[in-house]
Amino acid sequence: MKKKTIYIIIPFVLIAMVVVLVVMFTKQKPTIIERKEIVEEKIPELYGEPLTDWTLYTDTVRKGDFLGTIMGRYGITPQQIDKIAKMSSDTFNVTLINLGRPFTVFSDTVIDSIPQAKIFVYENSAVRFTKYDFRNPDTILISKLEKPIDTVDLEAAGVIEYSLWQTMIDNGYSWELALAMSQTFAWTVDFYALQPGDWFKVLYSELYVGDKRIGIGDIKAGVFYQGGKELWAVPFTQDSTLSFFDTVGNSMRKTFLLAPLEYTNISSRYSHARMHPIFHKVTEHLAVDFSAPMGTPVYAASDGTIVTRTYGTGAGYYVAIRHNSVYTTVYMHFSRFGEYNVGDRVNQGDIIGYVGSTGWSTGPHLHYEVHENGQKIDPLKFEPPPAEPVDSAHLERFNEEKRFWIDKVNAIKMDEVK
Repeated sequence: MKKKTIYIIIPFVLIAMVVVLVVMFTKQKPTIIERKEIVEEKIPELYGEPLTDWTLYTDTVRKGDFLGTIMGRYGITPQQIDKIAKMSSDTFNVTLINLGRPFTVFSDTVIDSIPQAKIFVYENSAVRFTKYDFRNPDTILISKLEKPIDTVDLEAAGVIEYSLWQTMIDNGYSWELALAMSQTFAWTVDFYALQPGDWFKVLYSELYVGDKRIGIGDIKAGVFYQGGKELWAVPFTQDSTLSFFDTVGNSMRKTFLLAPLEYTNISSRYSHARMHPIFHKVTEHLAVDFSAPMGTPVYAASDGTIVTRTYGTGAGYYVAIRHNSVYTTVYMHFSRFGEYNVGDRVNQGDIIGYVGSTGWSTGPHLHYEVHENGQKIDPLKFEPPPAEPVDSAHLERFNEEKRFWIDKVNAIKMDEVK
């Protein structure tokens, strides 16, 4: 009787053990939870405005167009246009437009077949634009803004055969790069004395808005070989200002450019007795005249503040820059001004105007004056003090950064660049 009982119990024990094992393995198996990544739908934008519920109208400024006439075609009232005109000033002129520049109208309403502008955008340049916001019936908001700019780092190298400009063309580089290099090395390289076999290597950047290239960015670093010497441009920031130095920490520039433009020849020198080409009498000419093609860019000879930007009967369109308490420079006969206004701070090399023949002039040229303590001095004999070298307190950091840039420039191979 006892044996029979044991035989009956054994199957139940085995079943219980199997159940326990199944439960144990089931608990050890990890639970997998599928997580679906939530991707937010990005709403496309234009000029900082989401492109939802808008109808866009695009066009360009045509001959005879004014800002008011264009806006009037899109439902902007004469009262609003008058208000915009009154909001303009010398430093914030929002009514100036140029032939061929694009504009865009954001509209969500059409009345009597006329789209009603709620936002009007005028492109001042490839980067800058002015946005007029009419969404609030009591207020007009006007903003001067810029598009996002992307920077692409590049490198260039070449061996001189005839000139820097010709070498740039032969290697497929832009004239803007040649111009940027001539500015960076203006005080160390004599570009009028280049010889076959001289060479350069340079790191630089190009700027893009979307997929559109808009020009050269910065020269990062470089070396120019001339006359058996390597002339280096090493970037370094001290006192929050980025400047170029040679390999021992001397500044790459002096406080003034030798000439504030790329000129063809000197047509008239500093003189106390010159026969005036228009009035045919002997007068003083306390300046230098640089002949150059119409439209040649003119640069600020040194850092300073624009104190005059106007038209004078004899001077034509001209600019004066105060550099410090001692020195002022004057630039005359522009065909047009650069983008800087009175009161703006400019850096050496910034474009302040373009060569012209306005005022008393017999042909396109730049009349250039240097004033020292209020007296006009000869710009060609002027010896400006050199810019400050790297401060001794920063030399250790300069030497570390210098090594980085020298290695990077030396790594550029002539036959691998463009």
